[in-house]
Amino acid sequence: MWQGVILTMFVLAAGGAMATPADEFRAGRLAKGSARRQYFQKGIDQARAILQTDGNSPTGLFWLAVNMGAEALERGKMSALPVVPHMERLLIKLDGIEPGYEDAGASRVLGRLYHQAPAVISVGSSEKARKYLERALKLAPSHPGNQAFAADFLLEKGEEERAKKLAAACLQTLAQSNGKYGDEAREWKKIAQDVVDD
Repeated sequence: MWQGVILTMFVLAAGGAMATPADEFRAGRLAKGSARRQYFQKGIDQARAILQTDGNSPTGLFWLAVNMGAEALERGKMSALPVVPHMERLLIKLDGIEPGYEDAGASRVLGRLYHQAPAVISVGSSEKARKYLERALKLAPSHPGNQAFAADFLLEKGEEERAKKLAAACLQTLAQSNGKYGDEAREWKKIAQDVVDD
């Protein structure tokens, strides 16, 4: 029942228009159980339809990548590994077309992907993680997701002072955001708070 209410809210928020791949992603993050995958799959289908019309659409590229990743993670981390190279290609293409889309979303997600993915069996790379997280900070320095992901990476690399400054900035931005960042804010806040508390 709640899933239907959430989707209706997104449709009404969009002026009665069909939900977008971004709406489906956000609804999926709020949903429970198997409904999560259903929303992410709808987002994948919608993003693919956009890309069939315009293969360079920033909306299609970004939201296909993040919905694919979210849907795969619902099946387990090992299930997500085969999706990672496809996500990487989509995000690199987006970064070349419109690097500022979604507050440097391509760089932010690539940086996190390279930081979190295992190096031996996937695309994990500290060098690439640093490159894209620094790029995200350069393009959108006050975005809390960019700050949180960079802080987490830098703390792991022993750059504690800079990591804690970024984490504190993230927490301050989120405290003043009035819910602007939706459910993703919870993830970023937890990451930033863990860095501050380390």
